[in-house]
Parts: sequence; C-alpha cells; structure tokens
Amino acid sequence: MFKRIFLLLVFVLIGCEQSPSPKNNVTIFSDIAMTMSYKVIIGKNLDNQKRSEVNRIIDMTFEEVDKVYNNWNPESELSHLNNAKANVWIKLSPKLESLLLFTEKLVKATKGLYDPTVSPAHQLWKSSLCKGIVPSPEKIQSVAETVGWNNLIFKEGSVQKKHSLMSIDLGGIAKGYCVDLLVERLNLAGFNDVFVEWGGEIRASGRHPENRSWQIYISNLEDTDPLHAIDTVSLDNQSIATSGDYLQQWNIDGTIYTHVMNPITLKPIIVCDNNICSATVKAPSCAFADALATACMLFDSPEEASSWAKELQKDDPSIQFWFVQRK
Repeated sequence: MFKRIFLLLVFVLIGCEQSPSPKNNVTIFSDIAMTMSYKVIIGKNLDNQKRSEVNRIIDMTFEEVDKVYNNWNPESELSHLNNAKANVWIKLSPKLESLLLFTEKLVKATKGLYDPTVSPAHQLWKSSLCKGIVPSPEKIQSVAETVGWNNLIFKEGSVQKKHSLMSIDLGGIAKGYCVDLLVERLNLAGFNDVFVEWGGEIRASGRHPENRSWQIYISNLEDTDPLHAIDTVSLDNQSIATSGDYLQQWNIDGTIYTHVMNPITLKPIIVCDNNICSATVKAPSCAFADALATACMLFDSPEEASSWAKELQKDDPSIQFWFVQRK
C-alpha cells in the first residue's frame, strides 16, 4: 500500500488494552489494512449490533481507498489514470475527482512543496540509489517535464494529462484522507466520540470517556518513555500527522540521500547536521496535516520551516508544528 514515510512514534493516552473494556468504557477495533496497522476507538462500550456497524464502515472505507486512491494497486482508478496516454480525457469518479481537487488546494497552499506528481522523479532517484549511483543531470531533466500539478487539466468531471509518463502518488495524503473518511463516516452514523489511527496518522472527534480531550504524546526518536516525550497533545476534533526522513536512506560516496523528494528541485533531501529529521503537524483534517508535514521536511532548517509555519498560522491559528532537528 502507501509506503510509510515516517516512523516518529505517536501514542494515544487512553489507559486501556482490551476490547471492549468496562473499566475504561471504550470499544477498540484494530487490525491490518494494506500492510499497515490501524486502531479505531469508540468512546463507549458497544453492543454486537453497533460493533457490526462500525466494522462495516471500517471495511467499506478501506476497500474504497484501495480501489480508488491506491497507486500500489494496479487495478485502482488512480493506477488507470497514471497509465493513461497524454491528451486524452479520462472520466473521473466523484470520489477521485473530489480528492484530486482537494489535492490541488494543498499544492497551492504549500506553494508546490507538496506535489504528488513528483512520482516519476522519485522513481528515478530510488532506482538509481538502490544501484549505488546518482542519476545524471540528463536523466533528471528527462523527467522534469512530467512533474508539476499544472500538467493536469480538469474539466467537467474529467481530467487530462499533458504527458503520458506523468503519474500521481497520493501516498503523502491518502492515509490521512482515509482517517478523515473513517472519522466523518462514524460521526454520521452516530458515533461522536471517536479516535482513529492508521499508519501513524491520527484524527479524533468528541470526548474521551473520562470527559476530556483525546490525548497523544509525541515520543523522541529513540526514547518512547512518555516522561521524555517531545510534547503531550490534546486533540479537540483535530488531526495530527508526522513525516520523517529516516525510514529509507542511501549512502553514496559519503553523502546520505533520503526518500523525501523535493518536487521543485527534483532531488531528494540529503542528511545534514542540524536539518529537520521529522515534522509533526496538528490541523483540522488529517490529509491537510499530512501534506503540511511533508512540506515542512523540505526546508533547510527548523528556523526556515518555523517562519513558513507562522505564515500559515495567520490564516488558521489552530495549526501547530513540532520539528525535530538532527544533531
């Protein structure tokens, strides 16, 4: 499925381990979906009928994500779009059209720092780095024209690509979008007190059974003790997402390249002293938090990222940022 691009541990503080738990008055649903574990917590004990309804919503949502948005599924709608020829109008389902138009807003909000059309450049670099080499400037230039959201044309429920080799990888927001769908659909079904986590992406609604906000702590990279956490965060109908550069790295002649791609320079982030190794963002929606966290990784220093973050906070003061600096 969407390959994980972060590993900064985020833990929910709920004080419970089993499902359902009379002591803690919650019901927990957990399993694996598309290679990643998920956890859905409902803030009350549910009877069998309600549990079946929650399971139905969970299964339906993950099935939709796999069939529509998952570029790792060769039969998904997104994969068919990626394989389409240039200058051909492709009819979009309302679901994929909605996410693509939302993605367009994220690209504009981040001024291109988040752009899922960087996929061809990412594939070129990963293929080369896995062979122990750096791609030549000529090869990088050969994929440059395929990258850029402006290479997509939308019209009346259809989309057209300007280049046949252009492809879209929604892995940077699809997990967060799925978490958003789960919470919103559970709320519509009458489950108001909800906590959802999938692959490290989190969104919460309503209240914890102890009549407080849902709380998580952001752990240090090498120390999961809550007493040494970077911060403890309350989620009041909010989301949190983390991006990091440490899951995949390649050492080529002493230079350490990461899997995090800059869609503007078409080059991966290089590990340097004092740069950002992870960014965590709290925002109203999980997909939005996911995109912002990805964009934050592309700044050379926490100071530059913080300056950019403050500009975003002028429009929405509820957005919060945490940066971990490499030492």
